[in-house]
Amino acid sequence: MVKIGLFDSGLGGLTVVHEVRRRLPGAGVEFYGDNGRNPYGPRPQAEIVKFSRQILDFLAGKGIDLAIIACNTATAAALAEVQDAYPFPVLGVIEPGARAALAASKSRRIGVIGTEFTIRSGAYTRALQGLSPGVQVLGQACPLFTPLVEQGRTAGPEPEAAARAYLAAFRGSGIDTLILGCTHYPVLIDVIRAHLDPGVTTVDPAVETVAQAKLLLGAEATLPAAAPTYRFYTSGDPELFARLGSNILGRPLENVTRVTFPE
Repeated sequence: MVKIGLFDSGLGGLTVVHEVRRRLPGAGVEFYGDNGRNPYGPRPQAEIVKFSRQILDFLAGKGIDLAIIACNTATAAALAEVQDAYPFPVLGVIEPGARAALAASKSRRIGVIGTEFTIRSGAYTRALQGLSPGVQVLGQACPLFTPLVEQGRTAGPEPEAAARAYLAAFRGSGIDTLILGCTHYPVLIDVIRAHLDPGVTTVDPAVETVAQAKLLLGAEATLPAAAPTYRFYTSGDPELFARLGSNILGRPLENVTRVTFPE
């Protein structure tokens, strides 16, 4: 059985697991959510690289065939540092997200929302302009979105107020496409769309990232398996991870184990 390892700073990467289940039904999954050290957005790059190496080393021990950094912040901070360090392909979510946004955009004005680190790094701007020089990119950090998802507060006054404040930056800007530059953000998609100008397309980088994984893994991952194994690990509370994560995956989460690393 083909096995894919994924990790995120917390629960958001489960949106990528959801896409793996949909597109690669023959693949098993080993997923690590670093909830105990979440959020990554305010952390320095060196720390995010260290965490990424620890987690990838752990996943490598599970016999995976491919890894996905299911976290935009970790992709921006660490992909270039780690992608050649393992005997399997390591994919990030930023370049696939940029490709999908360019395919969707007609105005060549694209918005990006993400963590403080992702926006400050300019990773999406570089990826977009590297693929299509002259494209205009508007970025907006949304630091409250990730904690809201991690706490299970995905509807109501708090996410509405946060979305209203953050997405005001795009009103009347002329963007026709918005990249959800954090894997937590698809969980808030209804709230986000309610505060965008009419006609703006939202892009979830998970879709294009899993399409890339599908090409690399071949037919074995696409054929339904009798019982592909899904295992989940967290540096936080396994019971909370299972409860909130089941809402994202749309099915009960089992096999959640607490795994931590030395600081």
